[in-house]
Amino acid sequence: MKYPHVISALFAAALFAVPSLASAESKLVVAMPTTPPNIVHMPIHIARDLGLYKKLGLTVDTVQLEGGVKTYRAMVARNADIASASGPFSIVGLARGAPTKAILAYAPKLEASMIVNKDIKTMADLKGKRIGIQQPGGFADVLARAVLRAAKIDPKEVHFVSIASEDVPALVANQIDTAILHVEQEIVAQSKVPGLHAIARLWEIQPKNLYNVMAVTDKTVKEKQAALQAFVTGTIEATRLMYTDKARVLPVLVKYTELPKDVVEKAYDFMVKNCIWDANHGLDRNRVNFTASLMTRVGNIPQGKTPKYEDIVELSFANKALKELGDWKGPMCMAHAS
Repeated sequence: MKYPHVISALFAAALFAVPSLASAESKLVVAMPTTPPNIVHMPIHIARDLGLYKKLGLTVDTVQLEGGVKTYRAMVARNADIASASGPFSIVGLARGAPTKAILAYAPKLEASMIVNKDIKTMADLKGKRIGIQQPGGFADVLARAVLRAAKIDPKEVHFVSIASEDVPALVANQIDTAILHVEQEIVAQSKVPGLHAIARLWEIQPKNLYNVMAVTDKTVKEKQAALQAFVTGTIEATRLMYTDKARVLPVLVKYTELPKDVVEKAYDFMVKNCIWDANHGLDRNRVNFTASLMTRVGNIPQGKTPKYEDIVELSFANKALKELGDWKGPMCMAHAS
């Protein structure tokens, strides 16, 4: 099974009007994949607002794009220093010639669920239903196809419906039967239509798949080492705060998500319980290699062109940060994996 057009126009940088980079080593521009940001992507905002980057002599600016495919393209085009990007797309991009590396993965697990209407009781009931996606090859498309694969349903047996980047209104309005939602989006949708429910937790049905990475070009690795080191160290510190300091973290989550505090708190508690974030580097060898192999099996990477783990990741920054910060003493599910 192939994800159509997943590599389409990879280097079409002109499509993305993103502010030019500052040349200073002490400043980085990070392309973020959602507006407003989802809770899963909050470590970068935590690190910035709580002064973790500043104490390391780094200024971080963010630009908000729509999806991890666009952030990766903007980074490749040098319109951003770092992309909060799709892990699978980053691996495919590298295999297709983009000179990039993953330097961190604070959210390696697939933090999303397929939310469905009350008439869908099991994954087998998805046959013939309207599956909401934003774009072919994008976040919702790839994950929806993963659910179909788990249900042994051919994609030809469902109806893919293109919707805006915000899934909740279309699902609530019954324009689609399913949507791939982040945790807080699920809670908002259920508050409007109580019958909506999760048919699949992606981190459970695809536990080995790599979700999100911080991707950079090889040139940025060479030219901005001090800044990247500060970024990785500060981001790991912020990720650990997600587990240890709810009182400081929660106001930042409310500020950026623009959601009611009770919604944010409920989503945050659920995500902490499910160990969504990785408080070390998150680039587990088995997870990265599994995802690279999967992208080859489904046809997004040509046979014989699957990149090796060492080609995909650059762990020097994370390894140095972990040496300075010490071993993570939090949930065992976040234990360091090599």
